[in-house]
Amino acid sequence: MAPDTHLVQAYSRADLPRMTRLVLREPMSAESVSRLLDQAPSTKSVVVEDVFGGHTALPASAARILRMPVMVRPAGTVPAAADETVRIVEVKHPDELVVAERIIVEGFPVSALLPWRRGEALPPHLLRVSHWKVWLAYRQGEPVAAGYTYDDGRAVGLYWLVTSPEHRSAGLARALLTRAVRAYPDRPFTLVATDAGLSLYKSLDFRSVATATWYMRSPVSDG
Repeated sequence: MAPDTHLVQAYSRADLPRMTRLVLREPMSAESVSRLLDQAPSTKSVVVEDVFGGHTALPASAARILRMPVMVRPAGTVPAAADETVRIVEVKHPDELVVAERIIVEGFPVSALLPWRRGEALPPHLLRVSHWKVWLAYRQGEPVAAGYTYDDGRAVGLYWLVTSPEHRSAGLARALLTRAVRAYPDRPFTLVATDAGLSLYKSLDFRSVATATWYMRSPVSDG
């Protein structure tokens, strides 16, 4: 099915080997969202991300619908440095990117990308993308938490912040997020929050400003 010309102008698209992500740039009708899902490859998981209010149902669609708060932290204030026993680094090398990628995919977990395969979620070329940074936290020399940020010139988005399950409740995500915020003191930060992260984000002065709706479709099995 050929993509609709207007729809192409109304969203951003990222194609990964096992997942397609579509981020809406403007509000869409339920019928248009359904068309986006229908136009995506049936062999992949598909996520349409909508921060404009969303719909409670889609016509003739088998998509699952998830709603999460969009949170913003204003610029101009810098949180105190977190636990100094945790080492936070900006990832520069492909091998270190692989470590961060695995923590993210298996830590959430990102079911569409399991079992984890190198380079499917965070391809090496992303290290050359301007204003895109991957952050990795080490505790006693062991990599234990990861996430990434993107600065579009107006605000910094935080994505996929996660701690390995066996190291949770030790302040590691806080340390990593604090380091990222301190790297951009003049930028507001924004993120879509899971339930697990709400208390952390609120404690670092993030506030809910909208609700994101995600429409998700699983791949069609060949068998």
